[in-house]
Amino acid sequence: MFMVVNKYNGVSAIAYKERMKPKLLRIYEVLSNRMILSSDDHYYHLHLDKGFDGEYGLDGLTEPLSSHCLVLNDLQLEFRKSSFQVDTLLICTDKIRLYEVKNYEGVHTWADDKLLKSTGVYLENPWVQLQRTKVKLELLLQSLSCQMKVEAYVVYINPEFTLLEAKADGNYLLPSQVPLHFRSLQTKETPSFEQRRLAERLLQLHNPDYPPHMKPVYCYEDLRKGIGCPACGTVAEAFHGHFIKCQTCGERMNVKKAIKRNIEDFRLLFPDEKLTTNRMLDWCGSGDKDRIYRILRESYQPKGNAHGRYYI
Repeated sequence: MFMVVNKYNGVSAIAYKERMKPKLLRIYEVLSNRMILSSDDHYYHLHLDKGFDGEYGLDGLTEPLSSHCLVLNDLQLEFRKSSFQVDTLLICTDKIRLYEVKNYEGVHTWADDKLLKSTGVYLENPWVQLQRTKVKLELLLQSLSCQMKVEAYVVYINPEFTLLEAKADGNYLLPSQVPLHFRSLQTKETPSFEQRRLAERLLQLHNPDYPPHMKPVYCYEDLRKGIGCPACGTVAEAFHGHFIKCQTCGERMNVKKAIKRNIEDFRLLFPDEKLTTNRMLDWCGSGDKDRIYRILRESYQPKGNAHGRYYI
């Protein structure tokens, strides 16, 4: 279990599984500072970021429930080679509750398997996607000998969202309904041993390394080299001393920490590439080669001989 501080309301609470920033979003964040994204990639990056903000916003309502139910966020599961993602899962004493979070805004109209935006653009109705996820989850639970009932909801978390002509029996929560729904789940009962065992089993089945879809196209040669500012993303092409100052926002950066962060960015973008001193010196911009070598030696495990040495 992990301690999570929610950025929306500052509440400290324990989630059985915390929410991690999606790998694909992290890739887009690094790339957006090192290359000019295409128009499609730019808007997809914004879409991912907005979606994550919505999911993280829901955490402020579910984490205080941790003494009443088991909160599992951001699960990547699979049943019979068919993968599916769960935004939020609550294992309560009476049933399991599954939530698909949407951070839509503006006026939308219900149109069966679609939603119609006020601009005339159609979207797939999240309720359809949720039903597919619910079926896969129920089959997985059945294979684990779990007979608990599953309730599924689409949560429209954005207060500026309006849904017209919606089905009266639709399993969705509009912004005005969301707080009361989660307050109603607070009980004096606590999860049983069997329910905790189920949560542990789902954590074991979670695949954090599931390959991201819609990965953008990029190559090393086209990316801007240097140390990225953690505050604004500006890439400094050279590093020296123990601290450097971002020329854009004035952020004071610890060079050692910045180099480590940039090495991790490289590993994220190029997981199959070897970490070598020369490659990391080029990636981090012009600077002290010995410092790069020392950081690699301190933080990673060396492989190979002196001339072909790399780090993992």
